Amino acid sequence: MDPMCEYVLPKKKRRCKMLVKRGNRFCGEHSIHDENNTDRVVCPNDGKHTILKSELEMHLKKCNSRIIEAEYIKVDANSIRGETKFTDKIDRRATEEEIREVVHKIWKCYETDVKERLIIEQKTNELVEKNIKENPDLGETKKKHLVQISSILGHIESAGVLPTTSTSCMFELGAGKGQLAYWISKAAPNGRFILMDRSGSRNKFDNAALRERPELVMKRYRCSIEHMDLSKIEELKNSTEILAVCKHFCGSATDAGIRSLMNSGLQFNAALLVPCCHHKSRFAEYGGHEFLKKWEMSDEASFSALRYLASFATNGAPETEVSEGWKSIHSPLELGRRAKAILEIGRAIWLESVGFETKVIEYVPPEVSPENLLILALKRVC
Repeated sequence: MDPMCEYVLPKKKRRCKMLVKRGNRFCGEHSIHDENNTDRVVCPNDGKHTILKSELEMHLKKCNSRIIEAEYIKVDANSIRGETKFTDKIDRRATEEEIREVVHKIWKCYETDVKERLIIEQKTNELVEKNIKENPDLGETKKKHLVQISSILGHIESAGVLPTTSTSCMFELGAGKGQLAYWISKAAPNGRFILMDRSGSRNKFDNAALRERPELVMKRYRCSIEHMDLSKIEELKNSTEILAVCKHFCGSATDAGIRSLMNSGLQFNAALLVPCCHHKSRFAEYGGHEFLKKWEMSDEASFSALRYLASFATNGAPETEVSEGWKSIHSPLELGRRAKAILEIGRAIWLESVGFETKVIEYVPPEVSPENLLILALKRVC
């Protein structure tokens, strides 16, 4: 019998059950993770699936995530270079020597420049907390999502940037099912709400929001943020104040999202960003290199090591491995958390360079979500 694919499914935390050809380590879909792979690439439209290089041109014509024609679509408008998606292998593995060198830099950087900036503050929102209390049978996962939303909404309220008037707007990047926008709209029903996501989603919360309040101004756009020209979105153009939000915006999407705000020329007065999946961040797209330069971690090898180490904040390391190599220097879990914090401080400093005042906040404990860092950016008043 042919062996099973070696790829470990991140959410299910088990190996893929597909069989592989004798002599191969991965099945066709996951062969992209083989360091010797030269035949299969990630789909440029959607990183969730892969395609043979020989079939790429034909696939792009019919891919469900292909770029549509619309006034607000401008290919690679918020990307440093469009070809990055073809040339920068996200799973590039740093060498043991590169990792060991970056381990020491992470530890010192965190102690010197990050720890004092990192705020630990979980807030709550009355509406969300009431919902949690009234539904004691909520599953653990659903409850954790609501706890996160409660804190995010609490930070928005505390900062005084809720879109409470008919000329103020919330713009959600990577909205998914729209649960965050749903709760923000319940707290600020007179505002406008624009949602963006590159994929379609079933059972969307924006449908529920409009059923509950038909007069609510809420609209969804299907587009990848790297291709979205926000200056062409009428609801944003006609707003005097705009709050940008995202919850668990994956990898380099956060960097493209920040660029979309910078490139728009619109009145974004605040942004509350909760990034995730730092291991999927691309070297060329990451916006916080100025901070990394200070610690000599802005070259591609160091960034690859930093990105790799960040994954240990969510995945940890088997106990049998923690006494081996670089893992014996410091706890991999703690290194992962520090690596994530460093990457977010870099993004915060980037936002400060274009006129925002920022805070990086641990908005829920790691037990609720290991992706628990929030960047709060408020437009600096001159």
